[in-house]
Amino acid sequence: MKSFINRLWFAQGFVPLSERREHPSGGGWMTGTFFRSTACAVFFLAAAGAHATPAPQTVADLLSAAVAATGEAALTYDGVTAEGDSVTLTGVKLTATVDGSVATIPALVIAGAAERLPGGLTAAHINFDQGSVSGHGDTATWATASLDDVVIPSADEVKARAKVRPFKTIAVGDLKLSGGDLAAPIEAATFSADIGDVVETGPSNILVRATGVRLPTGLLTNSLVSAVVGMLDYKEFLADVSMDSEYDTTAHTVTIHLLTIDAVGVGKITIAGKASGFSISALTDRATSKEARADARLDQLTVRVDNAGFVERLLDMQAGLLGGTRDDVRSQLTDGALPFALSFVKNTGFRDQFLAAMTTFLQDPRSLTITFAPEKPVPLGQVMRTAARSPGALPDLLTPTVEANN
Repeated sequence: MKSFINRLWFAQGFVPLSERREHPSGGGWMTGTFFRSTACAVFFLAAAGAHATPAPQTVADLLSAAVAATGEAALTYDGVTAEGDSVTLTGVKLTATVDGSVATIPALVIAGAAERLPGGLTAAHINFDQGSVSGHGDTATWATASLDDVVIPSADEVKARAKVRPFKTIAVGDLKLSGGDLAAPIEAATFSADIGDVVETGPSNILVRATGVRLPTGLLTNSLVSAVVGMLDYKEFLADVSMDSEYDTTAHTVTIHLLTIDAVGVGKITIAGKASGFSISALTDRATSKEARADARLDQLTVRVDNAGFVERLLDMQAGLLGGTRDDVRSQLTDGALPFALSFVKNTGFRDQFLAAMTTFLQDPRSLTITFAPEKPVPLGQVMRTAARSPGALPDLLTPTVEANN
């Protein structure tokens, strides 16, 4: 299953134009082919050099030209009207030229439009409520959606892949994803993002939030995992997600200051880390993904888990199956199962540290923190190969430390 966060990330076109590359046909409508095209025309921002308010038809023409310049989509609409400082395009459709995916927006309302000195437009605000996107069996719908501080670049800028921030903020309400490889719909009450200034010499900050994310247990297609979750008596997972990060398109460095996933009745996962040599556009392009994976490095990573009921449910389930108590299960884990599993780990220092931390955590399941701090950045490809072929060697590669209830 594609992750919810990845879907939202690429769907909103967060990668600057200078970082985008052509995707081969068949790349999938959620991997950026169609949405990059949409973003190039509808979701651009960072105003600069505003001039006279353009005529309504000029706004529509410049928007259509920006879409066409991507070579990946075409924009059509039924009509264009103006009221005050707002221009409204009705019956808007954006159709991908590669795979035929279609975004439908009943009314695209552009407020405070102004011409830019390099060409194209700026807009103070754009509304595109009650929209939907469909393709390859997938469907995304939303009740409300808006953008603030928008730039619609000129056709020449689009073709030259100029570095343009697509928008400052986006807010989406009642977002639903269904169909395709999703066994059950995913819903989010709200989704928002705030993007910092795009500059040549430094990173851009990206703050993303999603609240009321509903993940039905029907999404778990693995029969064993589904059975375990069923025994834990979870019907769905309700979570809030937030990420404060920076992406430097020049240095190809991603820094996650804080990524949190807080699920009711389960717990909270908090992640912080840094990756270098990390080009998002190259990783998502089939033509360059192999080289991009070879260049990507893990500098550091910290993962913290705060328990909020999941461990107790797991211990009780296991106790029920064995006809014992929580203490019986703890003893079996710390005296038998965990030492056996850790016997395959070559690093004895980490092995002893991990067992001690898990023993403390199981007795009082509050938090568990694992920090990976290699002496020098480690190729992500090497990490994945080691995890697949010889997971017991990972501690030697990543030099992790483990703490309980810190």
